[in-house]
Amino acid sequence: MTTGKKNTVKAVLDAVVEYMTTGINGVLFIIMVGMALVLGANISMRFLFDSPISWSNAITRYAYIYIVLLGTAISYIEGSHAQIDAVYALASPRMKAIFDLCHYLVMMFLCAILIIYGIKHAITMWGVHSPVVTSMSIGIVYLSVPISAAVIFIFLIKKLFEIKF
Repeated sequence: MTTGKKNTVKAVLDAVVEYMTTGINGVLFIIMVGMALVLGANISMRFLFDSPISWSNAITRYAYIYIVLLGTAISYIEGSHAQIDAVYALASPRMKAIFDLCHYLVMMFLCAILIIYGIKHAITMWGVHSPVVTSMSIGIVYLSVPISAAVIFIFLIKKLFEIKF
């Protein structure tokens, strides 16, 4: 691939990752506000009227799953995940590029597995409904796994274009 095409692809991937990050941060904010409102209403209903909202715990549990998985993807994109880089810091630039390539390819493989099997499992569970929230499919909850893996996969494609040997 020529340098011009590579720069164009990298610029598009940079824009896509930036757009995804902004969108996910917005979704996470909305979920957090929603969780706070639902839990606050539940606490108020329990103490004031001795009648808690039956579905509040289930909904907040499902929301928390999305917060954890999407938050993990954002953490990975921002490089704020836990890492041990003692050996990496001592390596030469060429060896760092080889480490990065291996890391990205292994992570892409794992993300591909999570995407494929996560979608299959979400489809399988689509007909199953929450016992408390009967109108909500459990497949929606399971869909959080392939969504977060797809976000990380796209980010890793971007990172592959940044490797310099």
